[in-house]
Amino acid sequence: MPNHKNAFDLLRVIFAIMVLISHGYMIFGTGTEPLQVFSKGQTNLSEIGVMGFFSLSGYLIAASFDRSPHILRFTRNRFLRLFPGYWVCLIITAFIIAPAIFYINNKTVVGFNFWNTDSSFSFVYKNVFLSMRQWSVGNILQNSPYKESLNGSLWSLLPEALCYTLTLFLGFFGLLNKNKQALLLLFILVYIVYVVNLYPGTSFGPTFLTLSNARKLYTCYVCGTCLYVFRNEIFIDGKGQLFIFLASMALIKFGGFLMIAPIAIAILGIKGFSNFQVSLKYDISYGLYIYAFPMQQLLSRVFNPTISIIWYLAACIALTGIVALLSFVWIEQPFLRLKQESSVKPDLLKTGA
Repeated sequence: MPNHKNAFDLLRVIFAIMVLISHGYMIFGTGTEPLQVFSKGQTNLSEIGVMGFFSLSGYLIAASFDRSPHILRFTRNRFLRLFPGYWVCLIITAFIIAPAIFYINNKTVVGFNFWNTDSSFSFVYKNVFLSMRQWSVGNILQNSPYKESLNGSLWSLLPEALCYTLTLFLGFFGLLNKNKQALLLLFILVYIVYVVNLYPGTSFGPTFLTLSNARKLYTCYVCGTCLYVFRNEIFIDGKGQLFIFLASMALIKFGGFLMIAPIAIAILGIKGFSNFQVSLKYDISYGLYIYAFPMQQLLSRVFNPTISIIWYLAACIALTGIVALLSFVWIEQPFLRLKQESSVKPDLLKTGA
């Protein structure tokens, strides 16, 4: 049977690189990224990458709970996967990357704000529980093309954690197995709220969806969950996937893509990679995602404007990849080993399922 888990590891890496490339154009201050131009501003690589992350997460987290429907174990495992790497990333961003940017700007670290208001220390403790309440350290980004955030990717980790809570809720009430029709109804409701609120000035649906810029991410997560729960009922072969891809490209070019984006991205990612046999020894996707933004801010100050955007992006991918590898080997993997081993259902990801 194909090694589906590793195929999905590769897919997460691809999604992370898409986000990195999109953010790179913004952080380096060099024009607009190609997909945003092609889609006439409808979407961009970052949006598709993050939506893809949530779709795949919905699928795999539902599978995880289905394999081991134990609330405390599930909660512990999600905590170990999310928080240790995140906390170390906060510390490295605040106490290594931020001072490095300050040094590039001022040729000294004297005067850098380690401990006072709006400092490195406050950057860590204010953001420690995923809710981003401080976006930078002092005024270190004053000379940067993008000044709003030192690590703008971290905002999506709170919606991710909330989606884990949703999976607990669905699992407890049997919507991941016995009451599958209720899950389908939930997806329809969430999808309606998402589509209606695509129109400017619209405010429709439950507050926690309407007032959040994560509506599309919640929709993708529930869509991915549905693809897992109905994996034996939904079959889309290569021709069907090709049709969805071509239809998506047409909508990206001529308008209307976001209306089908959660479904199209979930199907093309999850179904498209279900049959791949790819072996990845190290899952660096999480590290790529959480370290890319601050590394890009740092490298923007190092290289801008001496190199082209292509060489800048190549340097960002290479150096962030090294940091992500170290994060996985030294931080994430040791905590992942604490997760209790559980048996994998043999039909988890059947070919074509």
